[in-house]
Amino acid sequence: MESDATRERGLFLARQELWEELEDLIRTHDQNRATTKAGTPLADLMIFGARSDVVRAAEHALLHGRPAKDADFFSGIEGLEYMLEDFPDSYPLALIVAHMHIDIGWAWRGAAAKDDIREINREAFHAHFDRASDILQRFCPKKHHSPALSAARCALLPGNPHPATLLAQEFESLISLDPANPRHMRALGNYLLPRWYGDFEQLDLQARRVAAQTFDIWGAGGYTWVWFDALLVDPTGLEMLEIEYFLDGVSDILTRVKDQHIANLMAAHLFRSWQISREQYYEDGLRQDLPPALRHGFDRVVREHLREIHPLIWGHAEIGFENTSRIISKDRLAQKGKEIALHAVAMPFLAGLQAGQTVYFTPEGITQINP
Repeated sequence: MESDATRERGLFLARQELWEELEDLIRTHDQNRATTKAGTPLADLMIFGARSDVVRAAEHALLHGRPAKDADFFSGIEGLEYMLEDFPDSYPLALIVAHMHIDIGWAWRGAAAKDDIREINREAFHAHFDRASDILQRFCPKKHHSPALSAARCALLPGNPHPATLLAQEFESLISLDPANPRHMRALGNYLLPRWYGDFEQLDLQARRVAAQTFDIWGAGGYTWVWFDALLVDPTGLEMLEIEYFLDGVSDILTRVKDQHIANLMAAHLFRSWQISREQYYEDGLRQDLPPALRHGFDRVVREHLREIHPLIWGHAEIGFENTSRIISKDRLAQKGKEIALHAVAMPFLAGLQAGQTVYFTPEGITQINP
């Protein structure tokens, strides 16, 4: 609800051309590092809302081969470009136009990490990314103390001819500007997968570097956050993972952030990772330490930290948090997540439940009542 309201506010202000108010809100959210409870930066949501009319029109035209009825997305692009000419020193408004070009570039290219792209699509992708790069070059993230600017520079990396050489440097700058937000670390891990710009050796190395960089905030949690999405998108990474370090990171995160969103995130991730490791590694005889270690970590999170079930998180874990290759409705995802979660959280108490014990989850903790 908070995300939707923030996006809608950005959309409304852009439609009314209340650019100065929109600029002020984006800058305030960015400078305050304000996020939703789920960790999404409010500045990003407002920037998304402000450009969404133009981007949706472009995506519709590319999907159907023609603009939607009464939609002229070329004039929409021009309108935002003209607006930027009126506010040449505004980095919040520049971010709206730059992200518009990045989004349209991806719409031309497609979001999958693949090389078999038609030349016309590839050229359009690079043209839009080049324009976004030109816009952002005028603004230094460190000078403006802006995570939103730094994150936009990271979003430009797929358009760079040698993204791997800049990846660690750009994300290190972003994380240093906003170390309390794990989404940047999670995005770094995803980009370091072999399907993008890295390999598992680099991923593990960067996870250790980020853990050192953010130790005062997350303890060992930086290692966990960098591996977090990567493991579910490409479970082959389990072969490289230092499981004790990863679970130490889970514990450090939950010690520092006593929030049921994070507790559900960790529990759902460990349960899904345990399922994958049991399927892959028991059969092959590799890494037989993984399934019991992940199961122990999951049981501990449920017993010591979980007090609520957030179904959407469990549904997303099933398909990989950052995996955009499958589209599923939110209602179906929540229903699936609820089924998975209720089955999963019963597992640590299975012996007692079979013996007739009753288990209650309360805000104060778990109560187990014997028959």
